[in-house]
Amino acid sequence: MKDDIYSKPFQIIPKFEFSEKVAQVFDDMIHRSVPFYETNQTMSCQMAEEFYTDGSIIYDLGCSTGKTAQTLSQVFENRPFQYIGIDNSSAMIDKAEKSKNDMSEIHKIDFLLGDIETFPYGNAGIIIANYTFQFIPPEKRAALLNNIYFSLNKNGVLLLSEKVVESDKEIANHFIHMHHLMKKACGYSDLEIMQKRDAIEDVLIPNTPEKNMELMKDAGFQAVSIYHKWFNFASYIALKK
Repeated sequence: MKDDIYSKPFQIIPKFEFSEKVAQVFDDMIHRSVPFYETNQTMSCQMAEEFYTDGSIIYDLGCSTGKTAQTLSQVFENRPFQYIGIDNSSAMIDKAEKSKNDMSEIHKIDFLLGDIETFPYGNAGIIIANYTFQFIPPEKRAALLNNIYFSLNKNGVLLLSEKVVESDKEIANHFIHMHHLMKKACGYSDLEIMQKRDAIEDVLIPNTPEKNMELMKDAGFQAVSIYHKWFNFASYIALKK
C-alpha cells in the first residue's frame, strides 16, 4: 500500500507512532524515505552470513514487517540459521508473521512481540538493529548497548543502521536538504515532507556518527567501523572479540 499518511494537511500534526495505519504502508514508507534501504539490507545480511556461527541466534531489534528476515533467508540460501525478530508493535508483528510463507523451511524464523530494552537475549551470535536505536530515548541507549555487548557470544557482531546528524550545523543542513530532495524524487510532496518532519520531531532523535561509535566502544566493542554512509544515514559494524 502507498504511504499517503501525510498527504493531506493536519490542523494538529500527531506524533509519529508505529500504529496499524503505519504498519500497512511501512514497506512503501521506508523504501521512499531511507536511502539505499534495500542495498543496506543486503549488505548487513551478507555480513551476518559472513560472521554467523552455526547454532547461534540472529536477533533483529525492531524487526517491523520482517524484511530483514526475508533478506537473510535469501542470503543464507541453503545454510540453516536461527532468527528471532522483536518488535513492540503488534501490527508490525502481524505483518511479519505473514511474510514467513515466502521463506525457506530450513531457516528457523520467529517474530516476537517484546521490548528490546528488557528482552533476555541468549546465545546471540549476531544482533541487527536497523533504524531502531534512533527511537530509543538517548539516555537509555548506553544501557541497551551494554546489554547487547554482554549478551553477545565471543566473536559476536552488532550491525547497526541509523539516521545521523552532523556536528557542524551548516553541513547538517545540507545533508538534510539532500535527504528531502531524495524523498521528493521518490514522490513525496513538500507538504508530506514537512508534516512527517514535524510528526517525527522529538520521536526520532539522531546522534552524530562519532557519538554512535563512542557509545559502542564504551559498551566494550573492540572494533567499530562505518561500512556505509549516505549524507545523514550511517551503518556500523561492531565486533566483540
